[in-house]
Order: sequence, then structure tokens, then C-alpha cells
Amino acid sequence: MDRRRKGFSLIELMIVVTIIGILSAIAIPTYMGVQKKAKRSEFKVNLEVLRLLEEKAFAERGVYVAGASTDALILALTEFRPGDPARMLYEYSVVLNGTTGFTATATGKANSPDPGHGRSLNDNNLRECDPPSDCGPMGW
Repeated sequence: MDRRRKGFSLIELMIVVTIIGILSAIAIPTYMGVQKKAKRSEFKVNLEVLRLLEEKAFAERGVYVAGASTDALILALTEFRPGDPARMLYEYSVVLNGTTGFTATATGKANSPDPGHGRSLNDNNLRECDPPSDCGPMGW
């Protein structure tokens, strides 16, 4: 037996590199999906908060509040604090459906996981997507 031989052979190193490559090929897409899901939680939370604040406004004043942009909604619904505008991934708006309802919409900004796509929630808690193919059968 030769005692001067130390270290790993080329075959052993190639096997280890191959195993690391396979594990990376599995882990990276999974991580990206989790990251996208975490980013989407912003619009889910903020649309639900908008729905609750609209219902509160209707209970107190008898009317829903409209807002064409996030800034307008922050001014109209003073309790609506969606986060730091520079870091937000979605733009929010509320459109009134006559005097009896509203639709709150989150539209993805360029840096969001859904750029240009909309997600909406109305006074009946109905969730919709634009385009509809972005949603499953139960909404977003």
C-alpha cells in the first residue's frame, strides 16, 4: 500500500460535483417558487385590509370610498398603510359599483411577480384575476 497517496481521485470529485448539481437543480426552482409566493402575500394582505376599511367606511358614513391610486387611497382611508411606496410591488385602486358595492384592485408593478396583471376583491369577497388564466378555480 502506498502511504504517500492523499486526497480524492478525479472520479470521486466528479461524483460529488454531479450530486451537488442534481440537488441544486431541484432546490433552486423550489426556492424561487417560495420567494414568488412570499412576494404575492403583499397584495393578498392589502386587498383584504382595503375590503375591511371599505366596509368600515360604509358602516360609519353610508358610502364606500373610491381611489384611483395607492396615494389617493392612503388619503381617503387614513388607516390604510400598505407599506413603503418605494418597496411596494403592487399599485392599489378602488372603483365603486354604483352606491352598493366596490372592487379593490392590485396591479403588479414592473418589479412584482405579476407585472401588469391585476388581482381584485369586491364587496362580496369575490376574488378575480386579470387575466383569468392566472387564477385557479378558487380565485387567487
